[in-house]
Amino acid sequence: MDIDLRLLRVFVAVAEGGGYTAAQSTLNISSSTISLHMSDLEKRIGFRLCERGRHGFSLTERGKVAYDEIRRILGSLDDFTGRMAELRKRLAGKLHLGMVDCLSTHPNFPLVTVIRRFNELDNDVHIELAVAPRADIERAVLGGHLHAGIVPFIRTINGLDFRPVLRERHQLFCGVGHPLFGLGESSVPAHEITEHDFVLRAYTEQFDLSRFPRARASATVFSMEAMLILLLSGGYLGLLPDHVAREWVDRGKLSRVPSDDFEYDSRHMLITSTSAKSPAAINVFLSILDETIAGTGSAQTMTG
Repeated sequence: MDIDLRLLRVFVAVAEGGGYTAAQSTLNISSSTISLHMSDLEKRIGFRLCERGRHGFSLTERGKVAYDEIRRILGSLDDFTGRMAELRKRLAGKLHLGMVDCLSTHPNFPLVTVIRRFNELDNDVHIELAVAPRADIERAVLGGHLHAGIVPFIRTINGLDFRPVLRERHQLFCGVGHPLFGLGESSVPAHEITEHDFVLRAYTEQFDLSRFPRARASATVFSMEAMLILLLSGGYLGLLPDHVAREWVDRGKLSRVPSDDFEYDSRHMLITSTSAKSPAAINVFLSILDETIAGTGSAQTMTG
């Protein structure tokens, strides 16, 4: 069917915004206009894409499949635009990137420098940068929705290439009012730590459960920001990257709980698809990334 691309983009905005209201600001059109566009698209496709009602907004099962296919189609069109620009010897198209949250304060985080150097080149590239959980970024890169993403390394995955980016030290912290707050540098025994409430990270749940099997998990978070809030409440122990905690430690709001048993290094990688044909923009971006990491020496710290 000859479906208007504008209607497809409206549907993507609605699906990603979780409803018509959220899509209004993205599309800069009214909710009633969005409704007309969605109705037109559903008539052309021949089935319902979403449900709206007292229970809220949700995609139908076929709507979920349609969303993935439409994202793939629109991504291919963006790559087509970039390839045509390549024939004119100019970088263009879209560069879809993803990363997990709370990396910007890491002293070796390369993305700011890489994007700055990339934008110093003569180009017409539109960069989209999404912050999302690790598993979502992995799926998006595998599915062709993202060209690349920075994630903590958990395991190798068929279909993905991994480039070392940085190493992140995770340590145990608590907030003001916690019994273990402000103990100094004397190591706290593991059995004493496990007597207190521990925050489980949903995005590394199996890792936490295997590494700290005796810890009393009484709260769960889905992001570093959520972890920080719970720790600042003074009622929990939890792991944070040292660069995220540093500001709050300096302000006297967080305190490190010294224990070798509850500390570890997390390796972060930039992932790309092994099967997708890479547009010129991502190849240039990766080249700049490799040069930046080599220049800071952070690549050497990843080999241990």
